[in-house]
Amino acid sequence: MPTELTLTENQMQQMIAHAQAALPNEACGLLGGKDGRVQAVYSGANAELSPTRYRMDPQEQLLALDAIELAGEDLLGIFHSHPEGQAFPSATDVAQAYYPNVVYIILARPCSGKWKMHGYNLRNGRSQRMVLQVELEPATG
Repeated sequence: MPTELTLTENQMQQMIAHAQAALPNEACGLLGGKDGRVQAVYSGANAELSPTRYRMDPQEQLLALDAIELAGEDLLGIFHSHPEGQAFPSATDVAQAYYPNVVYIILARPCSGKWKMHGYNLRNGRSQRMVLQVELEPATG
């Protein structure tokens, strides 16, 4: 069971942009990578078209899982947004957490403010907060 997840500032911004574009509904997607380090963000459409529930479009989910496998990566995380709520798992999030070995990231913008992001391990009906490390992109030149 992972205790932390590392992603880049750019990957975090990709998730926030996807969440912003999905408003007023929840956004969702998958994170692929290795050894607790995210390599790619796979944003997907919310088949529920709901501000309080999410289910990634099955076709997009399969394509993302295939891409993760082809890249030799693992499914490290699942992310979704709470457009008007807190960055804390709902009872539905906990009940529908079918992948116990991934980090569930929740993006929220309480009171229509700035997006916040927290990670959780959701297992056996319980939620445990995880450490999210956000790194700046390496300088190129």
